[in-house]
Amino acid sequence: MRLSAQILQSAEQRTNPLSERELVLRSIAIPSIEHLSVTRDQFDSIDFSNNHITSLDNFPRLNRLSSLYLSGNDVERVDARNLRRNLPGLKTLVLTGNRVAGWDVLGDLGVGCPGLEFLSLAGNPVTRRQHYRLYTIHKIPSLKVLDFIKIKQSERERAQRLASSAAGAAMEADARTEARASAATAAAASSNGEIVNTGESNTFEPGEGKSAEESFATQFTLEEKAKIREMVANADSPEEIDRIEGFVKRGIFPGSLTSADGGGNREKKRSANEGDDGENAAKKQRSE
Repeated sequence: MRLSAQILQSAEQRTNPLSERELVLRSIAIPSIEHLSVTRDQFDSIDFSNNHITSLDNFPRLNRLSSLYLSGNDVERVDARNLRRNLPGLKTLVLTGNRVAGWDVLGDLGVGCPGLEFLSLAGNPVTRRQHYRLYTIHKIPSLKVLDFIKIKQSERERAQRLASSAAGAAMEADARTEARASAATAAAASSNGEIVNTGESNTFEPGEGKSAEESFATQFTLEEKAKIREMVANADSPEEIDRIEGFVKRGIFPGSLTSADGGGNREKKRSANEGDDGENAAKKQRSE
């Protein structure tokens, strides 16, 4: 189930045991994070537990948000740039029982969450790797508690010694290799038409419509909106309405459908058809 604006507006809101204002989005089969700008930055905490989220990304600017709970998801990658830019106050991150496996993801968490104090990765594959705890402490120096265990000063010293050792250098090399492999996998999936995060936020904000309705609301002037409504009202067929919607969804004013002169109109309609064919081909590729 996609995380729609309607779901966000009707979701449970409560004060959690830590006296945080919390938005509850548990166990509703959410596949990805989106549309959180609808919350208007009114929450200290968001509970995404027990969904199907695979990537920690696509956040709008949420200055107030300090805690994220994502236990029981499928998170395996992190968009460090998105987190650093849009969640400056994040201090608590619970990723218990997810799919984090690579050293590179720990590095991304360190870059993306410079103020993080509480982190749980219990139940993730990465916790079974040698020196996991020390490597995490080194990569995220702001941490105070890792996997529900307070970090001791002696552990910080050991983590520093590990980072300066040959073993630490080998781990950093592994992290770079894993990061390149992850980027290559994302590029390959993208070329096959799959939707994969590549570091650019797809959060809906004004000027970045993700549907025809959103694009119509944000991408066009009042005069253009009136003309688009007139085009839809005067359309000769459902196919023509679909073509108009396709242009609107891409943020393009479908002026090529309004020419009054016969030859020019046919030529412009042909161009519109070609654009629509390209969109349909892309949709077919993604579905495959």
